[in-house]
Amino acid sequence: MTQAKNRLRSAVAGLAVTAAVAAAVGFTGAGTALAATATIDLSYRCPFPLIGTQDVAVEIVAEQLPDSAVAGEETPAVQVTATATVPASATAGLSLVGARTIGGTATATTAVDNAGTPQSVVADLVVPSTPVPSSGAFDVVATGGTPAVTFAVAGPTTIDVGNFSTTLTPRRADGSLTGLGTFTSNCTLRPGQDTRLYEFTVQPAAEN
Repeated sequence: MTQAKNRLRSAVAGLAVTAAVAAAVGFTGAGTALAATATIDLSYRCPFPLIGTQDVAVEIVAEQLPDSAVAGEETPAVQVTATATVPASATAGLSLVGARTIGGTATATTAVDNAGTPQSVVADLVVPSTPVPSSGAFDVVATGGTPAVTFAVAGPTTIDVGNFSTTLTPRRADGSLTGLGTFTSNCTLRPGQDTRLYEFTVQPAAEN
């Protein structure tokens, strides 16, 4: 990433996070060969108080993804990081109500196709208290993970990133709430994007 991109990506998935969105999922564990890290950049439409719906860029990183897994064996959670770039228009709205920090939580939905058997996996993410600049875009980073997952069917398996929802609380310099209180933004993927995060193969269970 360029230095400019690194500055822009750093802390709420979509005034919000992605929270990344977020957003994104990895699986590891017993009977699982670990190896890969997958990264994907996506654009979402997120509704915000005062300023309406805005485009939000989110980068999702899933680490320790499996080279393979075994059918019927549970795979523990993996950490997920979602970095959302809050647009300048949202910063202006936060400044208008006196917000100096923002933080909260996010949930990201991921679609898994396990050899033709679909299942939905949700990542729970935390958005730490993040300083709000006086103007311009800024970044928010959400981190968290997924629950344990069991793949029932042997065969090729794919992971696609879906929509995310973030609940945020802006606060004034003294820690008090702003006039926005706590709000929830349900962010949806902009159409026409490649949402494929990762592909791997689930191996058949060993015969006794």
